[in-house]
Amino acid sequence: MGSTRESGLTILDALITLCLVGVLIGVVLPHYQRLARDAQGVALKTGLVNIRTSIRLFRILNSRNPASLQEMVQKKAMLPARIGSDPYTGPHILKESYLMEYAVDRNGNIIDSFGNPFAYDAVSGEVRATTKGYEAW
Repeated sequence: MGSTRESGLTILDALITLCLVGVLIGVVLPHYQRLARDAQGVALKTGLVNIRTSIRLFRILNSRNPASLQEMVQKKAMLPARIGSDPYTGPHILKESYLMEYAVDRNGNIIDSFGNPFAYDAVSGEVRATTKGYEAW
């Protein structure tokens, strides 16, 4: 006679599978969150370097610090540049913003990779992060 037993998943098989999936999520998720936070930190540091370099360029070309970071987005820098490698082409004037607007909040403030605005002191020309744990950068 034939066997009456049908093959398929039992409740025990389903529970073991769910436990394994839960363990994998429990191990992978914290690692992913740490990597994502590290990537945001690197993006914040890079953003600060770019803004500080732009402030220096603004100071060199205008003999003053910008009044705000928004001024650096709005005002154009006029720099002589040679287009191509041909020595007979004349110089061209590039008109680009000192600082490109990547992400802004509702008030028009430039924000970092964590979504917090940068703090800028127009007197000293210093910019810093306002994100908790990154203020000293």
